[in-house]
Order: sequence, then C-alpha cells, then structure tokens
Amino acid sequence: MNAVPDNLLNDPGADSRAAKLGSFMDPTQVDDVANALLLVARELWVMKDRQRVLEALLADAGIVAPGAVAAHQPGEALAKDLETERRAFAKSLMAVLCPETAA
Repeated sequence: MNAVPDNLLNDPGADSRAAKLGSFMDPTQVDDVANALLLVARELWVMKDRQRVLEALLADAGIVAPGAVAAHQPGEALAKDLETERRAFAKSLMAVLCPETAA
C-alpha cells in the first residue's frame, strides 16, 4: 500500500481530486455512489444493532455491567493497536479515494 501524507488523514478533502480537478467523479457515477452508500449504511446498521444486542446479552448474563463497553477506556497497548488499525484503515480509504496523492 502506498503511503498517504498525514495531512490527508486530518483533512481528507485537502488534496482531493475534487480540489485539483474541480470534480471527484463522472456525473454518471453519482447513482453508483449513492447505492454504495446505502449498502454501507445498511451494513453499518446491522453491525450497530448486533453490537447493542451482544452488549445487552452480556449485561443480562452478568458478564459485563450495563454501559461498561461505552465507558471502557482502553489501556495503552490496546489504544496503540486501535490507533495503528485506524490509521491503516484511513490510509487504505484515501489510497482509493485519492490515488494520485498516494504516490
């Protein structure tokens, strides 16, 4: 995977195709993007729903206290792992969205 400058992680639109070329995609692709966004939104809702159900089941079984997941503060090692994964995910998205900046 190509490296994406850190400034794009903080402001993904700063050096986007739209800023450089005046457009991000061909107008005929708008419906495709809208359909993809709806698909992702549906999948995100399924994940959120399942996560809430799982948390409720764990709380009902006495495994975790209600609200424990939301209130949890990860330790240093987990926080570092999460940050590493978050950055890798953001970079992979930016490489697809702005490939000319990933070189």
